[in-house]
Amino acid sequence: MPHYNSYDSMQTKRSLELKRKAKEKAFGKQKVLDENFIIKEASDYGIVIEVKYEEAEVLYKGEIVVCKLRKDIGNNICNKVLFPGDNVVLDDDFIVQNLIKRTSTLSRIKKDRQRLDDIGTSHIIATNINLAIIVVSAKEPPLHPKFIDRYLMIVQNNGIDVVICLNKSDLKTEEEDKILDVYRNIGIPVIETSTYEKTGIEALKDHVRGHDAIFVGHSGVGKSSLINSIMGDEEIVTSHVSERSKKGRHTTTTSKYYIWDDKSSIIDTPGIRSLDVSLFEAIEIQDYFPEFDNWKSQCKYNDCLHFNEPVEDCMVQQGVESKLVNQDRYNSYIRLIEDIKGEKKRI
Repeated sequence: MPHYNSYDSMQTKRSLELKRKAKEKAFGKQKVLDENFIIKEASDYGIVIEVKYEEAEVLYKGEIVVCKLRKDIGNNICNKVLFPGDNVVLDDDFIVQNLIKRTSTLSRIKKDRQRLDDIGTSHIIATNINLAIIVVSAKEPPLHPKFIDRYLMIVQNNGIDVVICLNKSDLKTEEEDKILDVYRNIGIPVIETSTYEKTGIEALKDHVRGHDAIFVGHSGVGKSSLINSIMGDEEIVTSHVSERSKKGRHTTTTSKYYIWDDKSSIIDTPGIRSLDVSLFEAIEIQDYFPEFDNWKSQCKYNDCLHFNEPVEDCMVQQGVESKLVNQDRYNSYIRLIEDIKGEKKRI
């Protein structure tokens, strides 16, 4: 008889079926873009900086123009086809004729990295980025490791390098230092900044320079203030729409794209209150906790979740009890497993 955590169990089969249906609901029927729409390269193209329901603002030849998709791609689905960071080819009427193949995507949920040009989903946050800055604050809002751990999963799943930035560092205490040390110890770079005291900005610039970066974090952590500090006195490139497009400036809560230095760009995302991890499989979550690596191979069962298995059969739980595995990180791991499985850890 298989043990209760076996993937052959009826409970697990039912869970996988529910996940399959959730994925179908999340993505809908995927529309495959015409191969003539997606091209490998082009010498003349614009960069999508912001996307609305029917149109996109594109940085093109030093100006920001408002563009629409060509008619055969579809009407009123611009925000399902294009995302900040996309490179697009325009005609003289600012109609998007082609999408240049993406080098990366960052989405809120697990997706196949090989299918970079899927449409029919609004879960993509940005494209063509190679660095993510996870911005947290010491206070207001307080530092929560759970948020960092979720974003680390999303970013690393998409193959993107990551840096943690603690803003409002002038307000930090020993408690915040202990939390950040956990991430330093697993090899994640941590930068401490304060836009109030103007500290740490140059170190942040050094990490961002030469990258296509995205700043992510909860509302109130200071992402926009950090970006303004990096930009300095330079005019933010998304501040005004070109006169050629005959469109005025308007407020939005969508992601925005900025250029601040040679070959250096930033995408600023709106505050995200939660991240959906439901489409990850529970067995995958431990792969994003490298401090488990030396322990999980010694567990009794190959498919051990380090969750509700007996402690005597699970070396990860024994590592936590002996304080050789960080308790807070393990707690964060357990919350992720609980969210995915829909059940609580037995005490």
